[in-house]
Amino acid sequence: MQKKQNLTILVGIIALTTVTRLDSVMAPSIVKIQQSFPHADPTQVESIASIGDVASMIASFIFGFLLTKMTYKQAATIGLSLLAAGGLLPLFIHQSVSQLIFFALVVGLGSGAITTVLPSLSAAFYQGNRRSNQFGLNVALEDGFAMVWIVVGGFLASISWVQNYLVYLITLVALLLALLFVPNVKPSDHSATTSKQDQANHWWLIISLILISFFVEVLVAVMSNKMALYLNQYQIGGPSTAGQALLFVRAASIVAGVLISFYRKALGNYLLAAGFVSIVLGASLFLSVHTFWSSALGAFLIGSGGSVALITIPFLLSNLASATVYPIVMGSFSALTSLGFAFSAWFFKYTAPLFSSNSLTGTFIAMIVVSVLIILVLVISNLQKRATPAN
Repeated sequence: MQKKQNLTILVGIIALTTVTRLDSVMAPSIVKIQQSFPHADPTQVESIASIGDVASMIASFIFGFLLTKMTYKQAATIGLSLLAAGGLLPLFIHQSVSQLIFFALVVGLGSGAITTVLPSLSAAFYQGNRRSNQFGLNVALEDGFAMVWIVVGGFLASISWVQNYLVYLITLVALLLALLFVPNVKPSDHSATTSKQDQANHWWLIISLILISFFVEVLVAVMSNKMALYLNQYQIGGPSTAGQALLFVRAASIVAGVLISFYRKALGNYLLAAGFVSIVLGASLFLSVHTFWSSALGAFLIGSGGSVALITIPFLLSNLASATVYPIVMGSFSALTSLGFAFSAWFFKYTAPLFSSNSLTGTFIAMIVVSVLIILVLVISNLQKRATPAN
């Protein structure tokens, strides 16, 4: 009976992982949308692929609190319904850029809901190493599916930007699976998360970990903005080459998700610090060697470090938060990581000039400096060990 329940919950979790990265699936169609609406503001058109991050951040906060009052199934159903509506209605309603922006906002709201439900559900039904492994599996599946949707979306976009929205048909499949397999219980009804701990220590550790996750996204997201510029500056390749190199960031997430159990055993309480060491090595590679394969390896190292951190931090937070608090904590985590992604370009716009007049060189040096500072904080404070319960 227990095995059957675990299997049904796993199917529900996998259904949610298929759609968590759909909010940026329209990126391949931005140029064609601009061509279809030549008088539209280019910034508005570009926001179709990015405004979902803002909505996702808001939804993460909202659903973090709502999930304390509703069941996992109810929250997942609302999130998936928003994703389906925002992604599929543009197939029929697409007379203006404003309409497309509105639907992108709806998609972002749905995405924010799912990214809050998913880790809360995983933490509620798994314990110990199994929970950590599940978080790793979630990230691997999320990025694996994201790569599939990027390829499918690019193919559909080559036919028509309207057809690109057909990718969102997968939300209907996920919605059906969620209705069948996501448990209809509240976080407080069934949870494997820890009981309430000492409040001062508890909240200090939670806030510290969430702030670190914010900087993880700031550091990793800059790759999306700088890769094409980097390859162009060193005459390595064009936009298509940049896309190939950036795939190594996604691949790193899949590898990290699959091997997280091995990483935990090998690195123990220094796993988080090792993630930032990986980012330092990747950024150093970009500074010292200028070839496609060194760029791909650098992207892989930076992606690996970021993924290890974003798998480990939710696991550590689940050790610190009670069943009723954890959804709010994870809502804050999802919101801050979304903010980190959106804030990344601005952060390096102002920090890179502090280290070099060359913006690319300054960016990678700033990545190294921030990572080293976080490594020192982690090692000196022994933060990961303090957030890990004794066996």
